[in-house]
Formats: sequence, structure tokens, C-alpha cells
Amino acid sequence: MSKQESIIVLNRLIKFIESLPSNHYDTFINGGGKIQFVETKPKSQLQFEKLRDKIQKEAEKEEDVESHLKKYSKKDLLSFCEYINITTGNRDTKEILYKKISCFFSMKHRRVHEIDPLERVAFILREFENVQEAREYLCGEETVKKKTDLMKLAKYLEIQVTQKKTKQEITDRIVESVVGSRGRGNSIKERV
Repeated sequence: MSKQESIIVLNRLIKFIESLPSNHYDTFINGGGKIQFVETKPKSQLQFEKLRDKIQKEAEKEEDVESHLKKYSKKDLLSFCEYINITTGNRDTKEILYKKISCFFSMKHRRVHEIDPLERVAFILREFENVQEAREYLCGEETVKKKTDLMKLAKYLEIQVTQKKTKQEITDRIVESVVGSRGRGNSIKERV
């Protein structure tokens, strides 16, 4: 231990001893007590562990997961996603983060630990009702950053696209096929 480290340790011990109530101090001096090292976790990590455990125990549907997350800021949600290893993008809205976290926990309930990344993206994409949010999600998703990855996703979703299309055109085609068609179908049902 270096001289500087020794000084830090001794200063912490002095602060600890100064903070003891007089009866505890007397007991310690007379050999009736001991100093024990207990590693503390950052407050945010403890909070995230509690949130994760609560969601795993109580949430059965996507709405249940969202209800647990509503009180957190976007910054907190991004930190939580990082804590449970969910990839996020700079443009992810709170709604997109809710869906990613819901998807993560619903897949955990299925006990699928090694899920295909394309299946995960497709699952999340199908949950969107808004075309613009779905487009933002797809553009920010690391799994489908490359044109070839988007082509694989389109094939997985059974959407016909050609190699001549640009990355943006493929993205638009996927979003329109998955989210837009459902929206059009719902509006037709409402008219009837």
C-alpha cells in the first residue's frame, strides 16, 4: 500500500471513529467491538436490482412492465437498460425503451436465453402501433445497422425486398409491412 493510500484509509477510519456515539466508542476502546469491511453497492445498482426483481415477480403483461417503469426518467431507463444489457440508441424515446424492456422480460419468462437477435428485433417491431416510432427504433437498433442485416430481417419477416433498394428504402418497407399494414387494417375495421 502506498503512502497516499494509507493516508486515505486512516482518514476514513478517523471519520468513522468520530461518527460513533459515545457508548459505542467506549465499547470499541475497551475491546468489545470490531471494525468490519462491508462492500456497498452504488445506490443506482441497488435500485436497479430491486426494479428487476419486482418486474420479474409481478409483471405478467407488457402493461405491467410499463407501469413499473412510468415513474423513471429517460436517463434512468437508459441506465437500467445498460444494467440489464439491452442495447439502446440515442433516439430511443421512453415508449421505445418500455417496449425493449418489456420484450426483454417477456423473453426471459419464456426462458429463452440464447434468442436469435432477428427474432428479438421482429418481436419488438411487431409491438409498435406508430409507424414513426417503429422507424426510429429500427434505425437505432444495433442488430440491423447494415443493409445486409436489414435484408436478413426482411427475409425473416417474409417481406420481399431487392438488393437494389437502399438501406432507407428497406427500412421503410419493413416498417410499412409490419406496422403500417396493421394500422391500415385497424382503420378499415373501424369503418365497418
